[in-house]
Amino acid sequence: MAQPKKSQYISFRITEEQLNKIESAATDAGAKARDWCRDVVLEKVGDEHPMTKIERFLFEQFARAQYLVTQGFQLLADENLTGEEWKKFRAIANERASEIADAALAMHAKRNGQKT
Repeated sequence: MAQPKKSQYISFRITEEQLNKIESAATDAGAKARDWCRDVVLEKVGDEHPMTKIERFLFEQFARAQYLVTQGFQLLADENLTGEEWKKFRAIANERASEIADAALAMHAKRNGQKT
């Protein structure tokens, strides 16, 4: 999907200390300061903003863990937890971490009445 052309600018003055904090936060997020600032502002006003690579990686790991906990407790409740069944679910979670994360995001958006 093509990104809409960005033709408008916003600028503002900040102190040296604020610049250092912004640059540090952007670096921690794996982004350039200007991109990080844009994402923060757009998130605040409610526009979608993509996750950074680091945020996406972490989210996939959380979603994968949630999937494994849910499946594991269901296997326990059904008294079907075997080593082979657990290996099967772990393999699924490893191979489909991105799909699991996408499904979690879609479920969250649906609950909050947002577009998926």
